[in-house]
Amino acid sequence: MAEEGLNFALFPSVGEIAQRQLCWVKPEAPISEAARLMHERGVSSVLIQRAGQVHVFTVEDLLHFTAAGRDGDVRVEGASHPVLRIGEDERVLAALEMLESRHERYLGVEDGAGELVGVVTYTDILASIDPSVLVERKTIGELIARNAVYTFTADWILEDVLCHLHRLEDAIIVVEARRPIGILTTKDLFRLVAAGSPLDVPLGSVMTTPVAATQLAATINEVLVLLKARQIKRAVVVDEAGEVVGVVTQSQLVGFAYGSWVNLIKYHASELRELVGILESKARAYEQEARTDPLTGLANRRQLQEQGGQEIERVRRYATSSFSMALIDIDFFKRINDTYGHLVGDRVLQELGERVSSLVRKTDLVVRWGGEEFAVLLPHTDAHAAAEFAERLCQHVAATPFHANIAVTISIGVSVYRGEESLQALFERVDSALYEAKRAGRNRVASA
Repeated sequence: MAEEGLNFALFPSVGEIAQRQLCWVKPEAPISEAARLMHERGVSSVLIQRAGQVHVFTVEDLLHFTAAGRDGDVRVEGASHPVLRIGEDERVLAALEMLESRHERYLGVEDGAGELVGVVTYTDILASIDPSVLVERKTIGELIARNAVYTFTADWILEDVLCHLHRLEDAIIVVEARRPIGILTTKDLFRLVAAGSPLDVPLGSVMTTPVAATQLAATINEVLVLLKARQIKRAVVVDEAGEVVGVVTQSQLVGFAYGSWVNLIKYHASELRELVGILESKARAYEQEARTDPLTGLANRRQLQEQGGQEIERVRRYATSSFSMALIDIDFFKRINDTYGHLVGDRVLQELGERVSSLVRKTDLVVRWGGEEFAVLLPHTDAHAAAEFAERLCQHVAATPFHANIAVTISIGVSVYRGEESLQALFERVDSALYEAKRAGRNRVASA
């Protein structure tokens, strides 16, 4: 019995940690009313019954909506999405696997009769895990290099920096001489939005102070215990001089600690299957992240280098048809960002990735090269066919307006692989061709 109690403490059921206070709104209710209800009732989501299915509208949805400058009178049903559901007797490991495999952050909890009785969030699950079973020796200093931190002085205007607050774990650190003097979290921003407070105010007037900080020498276990005790989702990391060097979130710490869960197997054999499944899922997710551009969902340079190397090996081994490469750059992209904002700029990048992908063959590889540049690897394609493809793409982009009716043009450099050259040499020739297309006036194709 003692062993069963310990297992339950380490891995509780979803029903034990679910938020049982459900907040329902009508589908036709405006988003501003949904925000007010969430604020008043202290919940992070509202539910909508729509066409016989339960939908959810969350704090994250509200913040994305606000950052896009949309009207708060829009019906909430238009910004909601169906909620995944899980039985209340399932363990948190199963819930965590479901959320991460579907890239979701909220689950509806149902009883044995299939009735919705609660909601559980990704952060609820992380907070339920006992930190005593996680890493006790690895320090924050060994991890902090992997994390970005957004720091601004107190005189910055909130409206200018709210684009950095998307997820519940996100935060902006307010500094003076690189020392933390305040913090503004996504939750703080939500309260301001829900209350209808102005956003054109300096950070110093809305930040929370003082800041709870942790040293680089602190262990993951110590910081997790600190977060759990204070019921916060992130820790500001400072060096010996008290200067900000980073931020670590609860979700990151738990993610880094997954490896230590293997040590539990010898003591908790009944959890073996669930643990192995979670570890494999995490490994696949990390591998996918390492090979994918997070903004567009396209392949990244790593995949291009791998597949390009395979193409070179194919050409050399079988003396078969060669391959080509196209490098694409959005003309005057900085103007788009300066005129419409970075969120619109990001949408243009996503849409260009979608358009290029729609025009290529299944065997071709579309890659986010970096910034506003994309690359396309074209197997079994000679120089003439590559140039034809590039011309067709260039004309298609120029003829069809993008998001927000923005006119976009692109310049493209193309080249075919030559004999015994290296992949790097091909990259350089394609890049030179792209430079020539831009020098010649943009909105055109140049071949090397």
